[in-house]
Amino acid sequence: MAALDTVRNAGRLVALHGEAMTLKREGEASTVTLRGKRLLGTVADIGGSAAQQEFRIKIGTTELAASAWASKAPVRHDSIVVDGRERSILDVRPLGEAGTVALYELLVAG
Repeated sequence: MAALDTVRNAGRLVALHGEAMTLKREGEASTVTLRGKRLLGTVADIGGSAAQQEFRIKIGTTELAASAWASKAPVRHDSIVVDGRERSILDVRPLGEAGTVALYELLVAG
């Protein structure tokens, strides 16, 4: 399968099984509305009575490529709104084939 087919198929799966999310970046005037697939996570104790949810999200590349953002990839310190709650992106891992990124896996907390 060609790398471009992998990108298209991955994007279709996220669009079909994902949920609406909004990616934000400090310094950018606009946000990027996209679909992402949330994966199971954990609840981390951050001291006292506070707890923070951590989980992974897979997002496609289509919405980012069509955005007005200068950098077409999510980066650490961006944030993403899931279920109306803003969460910090702690790590970004590109997933793909033959040097072509098909998905980004984000580690988020908040």
